[in-house]
Amino acid sequence: MRKKKVMVLVVLCSLAIMSFGSYAVNEAQNTTKQYVVISSDGAGNNVETYNMTSFEAAKMRLNSDVLVVEEDGYVYGSDNGNENLNNKEQRIKDFFQKDKHTKTVERRSSKNSDTEWNIQVIKADNITPEDLYNESVVTGPAFNAVTGPAINAETDSKVKVAIIDSGVDYTEDVDVYMRKNFIPGEDDVSIIYEDGCGHGTSVAGIIAAKDNDTGITGINPDVELYSAKVLDRNNTAPVSRVIEAIYWAIDNDVNIINISFGTAQKSAALEQAIQDAYDAGILLIAAAGNNGTIEYPAAYDEVIAVGSVDSKGKRSEGSATGEDLELMAPGEQILSTGDFGGILVSSGTSMAAPHVTGAASLLWQKDLSCSGDFIRKLLDISANLYGDRNEYGYGLIDLAYALEQYDAFKAVYTESVPLDDIIEESQENGELLDNTSEVITFNDVAYVEGSWESAEHNKFPGEPSYESENPLSANGIKIVKLAAVISDNEIPGFTTYPQFHGFMTKQVGTTYKSNYIASYIYLTNKAVGLYNGTSPAVPSYLSSNDKTGIDTYLTTSGFNGKTWSTLLNGNTVNATNKALFVYGIALHSVTDLYAHCTYDAKDSSYISHALGADDRYTVPNRYQCARVMAQILIAHIKRFESGDISDFYTVANKKYDRTFYLGRLSEYARAVNASYYTAHKTVFDRMNINK
Repeated sequence: MRKKKVMVLVVLCSLAIMSFGSYAVNEAQNTTKQYVVISSDGAGNNVETYNMTSFEAAKMRLNSDVLVVEEDGYVYGSDNGNENLNNKEQRIKDFFQKDKHTKTVERRSSKNSDTEWNIQVIKADNITPEDLYNESVVTGPAFNAVTGPAINAETDSKVKVAIIDSGVDYTEDVDVYMRKNFIPGEDDVSIIYEDGCGHGTSVAGIIAAKDNDTGITGINPDVELYSAKVLDRNNTAPVSRVIEAIYWAIDNDVNIINISFGTAQKSAALEQAIQDAYDAGILLIAAAGNNGTIEYPAAYDEVIAVGSVDSKGKRSEGSATGEDLELMAPGEQILSTGDFGGILVSSGTSMAAPHVTGAASLLWQKDLSCSGDFIRKLLDISANLYGDRNEYGYGLIDLAYALEQYDAFKAVYTESVPLDDIIEESQENGELLDNTSEVITFNDVAYVEGSWESAEHNKFPGEPSYESENPLSANGIKIVKLAAVISDNEIPGFTTYPQFHGFMTKQVGTTYKSNYIASYIYLTNKAVGLYNGTSPAVPSYLSSNDKTGIDTYLTTSGFNGKTWSTLLNGNTVNATNKALFVYGIALHSVTDLYAHCTYDAKDSSYISHALGADDRYTVPNRYQCARVMAQILIAHIKRFESGDISDFYTVANKKYDRTFYLGRLSEYARAVNASYYTAHKTVFDRMNINK
């Protein structure tokens, strides 16, 4: 009897387990998740995302046009997805034998040079236009010492480099030919602060910052940059977004893609996109990673995996190692273009990859008819290998030696012939000798990691020492930008809430004029109050409407009903960070002013959204003025002080080119400070329009 009871109990439990298992399966099959789907339409591959169940995804995989169906996200736990990719008999990476040599060094001091140490280490500091001249592709006159060579006289085009990253802030130090923000809901985010973390801007600076006595100078300022923003304010992106950016780069016929991020998880969808870019002739360069193991997409055969060395030429601690490692470049304490035109110090293989991209673009600039494979192999054979293969790849890139070997390698290069065979034959003829040159090292590089300084020596608002007194942390800048972006999302409608969007008229409900100068100053006063723990100073010239408009949404408890903990997105809730956040709201408002309150000087017509208010190419001086205003406010933030009417005068006096007018500027300046306005009446009035 007892035995039967046990048996019955077991059966009942089994039935319960089976029932629960069936329920779990049904529940899983009915759960909708986002999937990335890559399909072929005959002309090319397309990427799309769908919200569907696993059952629907399985059905979609049966479609003969579908190459990959994969749950979106960074986690992809199976290699089986590769079955949908083209079968490859052998690896694309053309591994060849390269012997390391004993390292010898040339020691230099960073204090005795105007050129950054990392540029000297890769030997890109003494490259001249003559070095990039290639007579075989120039159909016009030979090199002219005054005008220099045409990059390619037949097409008059440039090497096109796509940076897939966190965006590139608008700055006069880095030109971006085309940009696209792939993050949903950020269509209207100003390009002045679109890069939430400064990462993509630093990458762009290493590659292409201008030689203009401002900030740093990039390796090749003459490239044509394409910026794809995929990383959000938390520095994350779904795989589908990265893939979408890769296909955008393919569609724009770029030559090089730089990817300075990675993931430990393999993705069939990402690999398919990388394969398609490679098949399109694009040279793919990616950071190897900082966690010891080479990450994706750098680990894919089609991609150059770049590791990092320090100022002594030694592999950086944590820089990934392994047989997929291909090249090394400087990646510790790298100065580059920072937020709002400043200078930022960064480290990691993320900063090493753009060095290779910049060098590759210069080599390709000699002859755009060359293939990406040629440029890749030239970089590999010319690199300086003084360490173990798995730790240094083919070695530290050496641009000077690559240019020296360019013609000899081009004479023997054949894409289908393995590098080992090419090298063996050429070395027998005394050509393509191994790079055994000295490694340039520095012992005195000691920058403050993550600090932000202005790139200009004449600081705002006044004395030369004004900006240099207090560096602003990189995280502080991030909080300011976080608030600038949130302002659009939290308080939409610039005619409804003009105080937060740099507008001059409230047009919903009671219509009244809003003094954007007064609102800007009051917003910065509120930031100072939060920092000092005091009530903000209320200017006597601030209208009750503007004060109410601001105070209703920005209180000591938070912004638009959200708490500081929510708004600061994981940052510590303290007086400093609250103040920085409010400064960010002021930044949004005062820079939007040059988009929302402007009139074309040609015919005094209002520049509406339909006519390009948010397009920097529509009367571009508006964005140049907005950028200078942002720098002025950053100067105030570094001292935790209020904005001032003089900020508007400085912009009008330093940067304004009379191609647009600012609505009611003189009227509002007079209301804020009549004596100051009178003293600077000419400057204010020439920028003013009474509309």
